[in-house]
Amino acid sequence: MGLIPQTKCSRCDRTYSGLRSRCPYCGTRRHKKGKRVSDGDNATWKLIIGVLLIVVLIAAVLVIVVTSLNDKPDETPNDDGNKPGYSQHDNVDNKPGTNPDGNTPSGGNTGDGNTGDGNNGNTGDDGNGNGDGDGDGNGQTPDNTTKVTSVSLKSNYADPFLDMTISVNEKQTLTCIITPSDATTSVPVWTSSDESVFAVVPDGPDGLTATVTGIAVGDEKVTVTVDGVSYTADIRVR
Repeated sequence: MGLIPQTKCSRCDRTYSGLRSRCPYCGTRRHKKGKRVSDGDNATWKLIIGVLLIVVLIAAVLVIVVTSLNDKPDETPNDDGNKPGYSQHDNVDNKPGTNPDGNTPSGGNTGDGNTGDGNNGNTGDDGNGNGDGDGDGNGQTPDNTTKVTSVSLKSNYADPFLDMTISVNEKQTLTCIITPSDATTSVPVWTSSDESVFAVVPDGPDGLTATVTGIAVGDEKVTVTVDGVSYTADIRVR
């Protein structure tokens, strides 16, 4: 009683599998129109198996449908008109800062808070629309420039430059060193404590270098000033 048909040998009359081309007992080749064992039993089993498969498929479909229906949330509105599982304040259509009915909360108007006017300052966040911060400098832009911290001098022979002895009519070049190097500054100002002893003259429009020229014998001082920060060194003329 299997699903594979059985065949009887035309020579030895023994039964063997219909998948074989020869009789396993006597070796006789099976003819296409050879004897076959009645397959009534096979047909019965095939029918039973087919019915069982259909029943299993129907049951599987029913299980899937029932599971899908149970998983679907109940969206029937409650008495207050909201969907189950949501409170009146949880509606997804409402935007932050609005009431459940879609209206802007009282006192929630946008603040006028103009920047740095000394009164309004930053945008107000108290719901009334008035700025609650003071302006930073009466509307002026904050000063983000880097300021000078120190000034020094150097010459062709010394860095830093502290003092120098020159002859009458001799010329030497001094360079102004500003710290930090990226500071935003005005043009350095050079001065001689006595211009009858030596003169100091800037070499270019940026004023970072200057030429010292001996005029008469004496001991005086040279000073360079940048944005209120100064440096002084001795100049001796012999």
